[in-house]
Amino acid sequence: MAGEDAATLNAQMYMLVGFWLEAMIYGAYAILFIASVVISLKGRKRGASFSPIFFFSTISMFIMITVYTFINLYRGIRAFALTVVPPNPIAYYSDFSQWDNYAFAVIVTMLVWHADALVIYRCFIIWSRNFWVVLVPGLLLLLSFAVNTITLTAFKHPDAVPLSTVTIFLSMVYPVNLAQNILTTGLISYRIWSQHRKAHSTGLMRVSASMPLLTVIRIIIESALIFTVQQILLLILLELNHTAQVILHATLVPSIGIVFVLMTLRTHIARTESEALWSGRDATAHSSSHRPHTSNTVAIIRTTQTHAEDHPMKPLDGKVRRVDSDRESYGVYENGGKGGYGTESG
Repeated sequence: MAGEDAATLNAQMYMLVGFWLEAMIYGAYAILFIASVVISLKGRKRGASFSPIFFFSTISMFIMITVYTFINLYRGIRAFALTVVPPNPIAYYSDFSQWDNYAFAVIVTMLVWHADALVIYRCFIIWSRNFWVVLVPGLLLLLSFAVNTITLTAFKHPDAVPLSTVTIFLSMVYPVNLAQNILTTGLISYRIWSQHRKAHSTGLMRVSASMPLLTVIRIIIESALIFTVQQILLLILLELNHTAQVILHATLVPSIGIVFVLMTLRTHIARTESEALWSGRDATAHSSSHRPHTSNTVAIIRTTQTHAEDHPMKPLDGKVRRVDSDRESYGVYENGGKGGYGTESG
């Protein structure tokens, strides 16, 4: 009996810690979200590349996360203050007949699906709309639909699905999410890296103020690591059957939102720094020049539009043309279809 009381108290403690951390992370996320929206709208006014799909997806994710946060607050009041389901708060949180508990699980699942679909679409765009590349991620998303639908059904109707079946499907949730996240992030990073390597191997130079492709890769990987690390820790805690997993459960939802807004903000910051660096170099070059200015023709490639704050990437197929470096910072136009490197004489 004493052991059960200690376990219950530990679970309640973890619940409160998770509740506090979720509120803190949501506050940070709300600030970052507002900043990312402002940056995206300003970029659109300046004529920068703007994707309505990514922009409105970010807004819809913010709405879901906000609803999730308020439901979490409502659950905390009912569990700890009102003791709606006696004898303790843990009994309440385990009761999925309560609408708020079930809605809580549904929102988490929908948000993960939304984020996965958005990343798959981004991968699809970067790989020049190649359906074969996103075939496996798409199948993993369908598997996620099946697994989570069965678990949600079991939560709402415990007698509809055998307990042994529910246990199997619950154990599949985190591995499927991990495989999906690692695969899509790897495909996106590899595509950008391969284009970067191809540009260097052909002797093409980057002399514009666009953000380096390796910086884009670093931003993508580091942002995706937030969700990946959480999923790994949740998988470990699930296997250990440790109640501390409720802490990560609580912080998972706002963290998903942070992943996407961080990519927008970090891309904007890196692009701004790159532009400032090149502007400084141009000013230094002009001020130190004491001889007649001559025109040099160079070949330049830009394999991705990293100036787009809301989605720092587009199909990575481009054509190269020769440009006058005195007149243009770069001379590349993108080809959305399949194609390689083509050089047009200037």
